[in-house]
Amino acid sequence: MRMPTLNHHLIGLIHKSSFKKQFIFKKTELIPCGFKDPLNEDKFKKTKGLIYRYPDRVVLTTTNRCFAYCRFCFRKNNWEHFEGFSLKEAIKYIEKNKQIREVLISGGDPLTLENGELEKILNNLREIKHIEVIRIGTRALTSNPKRINRETVNLFSRYKPLWIAIHINHPDEITKEFRESARLIVSSGIPVISQTVLLKGINDNTGTLKKLFCELVKNSIKPYYLFGCDAAFGNGKFRVPTDKALELVKKLRGWISGICMPTFTFDLQKGGGKVVLEPNCLVKREKNRLLFKNFEGKEFWYEDI
Repeated sequence: MRMPTLNHHLIGLIHKSSFKKQFIFKKTELIPCGFKDPLNEDKFKKTKGLIYRYPDRVVLTTTNRCFAYCRFCFRKNNWEHFEGFSLKEAIKYIEKNKQIREVLISGGDPLTLENGELEKILNNLREIKHIEVIRIGTRALTSNPKRINRETVNLFSRYKPLWIAIHINHPDEITKEFRESARLIVSSGIPVISQTVLLKGINDNTGTLKKLFCELVKNSIKPYYLFGCDAAFGNGKFRVPTDKALELVKKLRGWISGICMPTFTFDLQKGGGKVVLEPNCLVKREKNRLLFKNFEGKEFWYEDI
């Protein structure tokens, strides 16, 4: 497998350890040792590039290109072995399945496509009456913020309701350029949510996560998911044990507002889908009385109905 390269924006920030650890590969990491397809997405492919795992939504893997190739990517196998994307086949499938109401445009990074290519996808989706919401997943704000310009935001605005889901893992990624791009999107009335991967040695501590989530909210971005790192090949060194992850969530919950808190989730192997976990606050139950432990570690009885 070829070694991924960095773009100019990231090169300017590479002196920060959080960036180096996310993007500077070692050749040994690219030797298969783990799952090539940890979410078993191939099982749920209906057409080239269309993944249908959940009843009301689909994912379109429109490209295998990215602005940044993350060491912990769960779709590493697509970098060299990508079957392509057929918009015609995807639209035909979605039109026939009227229970699909939401489409996530993903990749790779769909913003590596030209605006004309993006508009073709968006326009075709908007012509399907039962599609209510479109999401675009991207690393552009952290890896190539200049990609988000007025022309691009105007394009997004023509296809509302549309959401932008950004990938960000560390507060160091919130640069001046990031803020400017985020402001451009939000000021146009397009909501932005974030997805973060919990990574050993990069953000697996409460201080880093708290700073990241609070900074995102300060920039009008809602922290959406905190993901456990998937078991793709080469990812072992980044994976955080679930018990430690839950302890981190427990330490954050209550100490930052709910608007700053993402949902902790991970994808089950063999295509089991997402599961959501929260620390167990219920200590015991006595008939209709429940004993809870709050975020301060204090216990309180609650009278249930």
